[in-house]
Amino acid sequence: MKFFRPFLCFLIVLSIFFTIFIGKNKIIEQNKITLPAEYKGIISLWQIDGFEGGSGSRKQFLLKVARDFEKQNQGVLVMVITHTFLSAKESIEKGVLPDLISFSNGVEITQMESLSVSRTVAGGKVGEKVYATAWCRGGYVLIKNPNAKNKETSTIIVSQKEYTQPLVAMMLEGIEFDNVESFSPLDAYVNFTLGKEEYFLGTQRDVVRLINRDFEFESTPLTEYNDLYQYIALTCQDKTKKSIAKQFIDYLLCDKVQKRLNQISMFSPYVEVEYDNENLSSMQKINCKKTISAFNHANTLLQMQQDALNGLKGNQNAINNIKKLLI
Repeated sequence: MKFFRPFLCFLIVLSIFFTIFIGKNKIIEQNKITLPAEYKGIISLWQIDGFEGGSGSRKQFLLKVARDFEKQNQGVLVMVITHTFLSAKESIEKGVLPDLISFSNGVEITQMESLSVSRTVAGGKVGEKVYATAWCRGGYVLIKNPNAKNKETSTIIVSQKEYTQPLVAMMLEGIEFDNVESFSPLDAYVNFTLGKEEYFLGTQRDVVRLINRDFEFESTPLTEYNDLYQYIALTCQDKTKKSIAKQFIDYLLCDKVQKRLNQISMFSPYVEVEYDNENLSSMQKINCKKTISAFNHANTLLQMQQDALNGLKGNQNAINNIKKLLI
């Protein structure tokens, strides 16, 4: 018993010594490992679809890119939010803006910051300054049904979204038909696949639909004009987040990400995206000569659609109006 008490005291003293001089360091080391990365902020990104994609979702593609970006930038979160033309307009009018906006023609944006990026397209510039740059694109394509019933008629079916300009592409390409029947994209596709008309002016989305359906067709990409660009613009006002948002744009434009656009059957304005299908491959290789500004007012785009229709009928004033908008 006499021996046990001193031994117990020794163990107590030893444990206190271990806790103070050794255990404390172990705890600190463990905390260094388990503490989360320094929080840097949440980057909000709006995705607005103004034209049909190829396959899959541009939002989902951006989410995948965002997850990769977050892994490389600990403490950063990128939140991708879907908006329509109307919901985006209402939010902007209320003074609610994200840090980044992915958009196409028809979206009216305020408070954009100029960008310093190496990859640009003409539609995103105002003078010499870049306020938006394209991160992917579609394209117009003339599709022919070799088995159409009415090969003697001069009618073409046209796929047109709210603000897209397929008739401008058709006019500048020199494609002439007596009758032009414009429909919403899905209705245009359905009408074409009924097999009545021989020709269809569509986009990459229609090519993908026809491929998936095993529909026999021939395609010729249009080379003179394209407005099917998905732009990205910086609207962030916070200094810290602005730097991160710019890094995200650079990452979105890098070769590694651009070459993955075949995952959604879209094309890159900058690099060669590989496709096994010849129809999509030929569309990727096209670099159209003309486009329009990404910042045209919605009313201007609606008037442009009407001018294109009149221009196809030979109205020179309408043609001149369109030429003034081309860049």
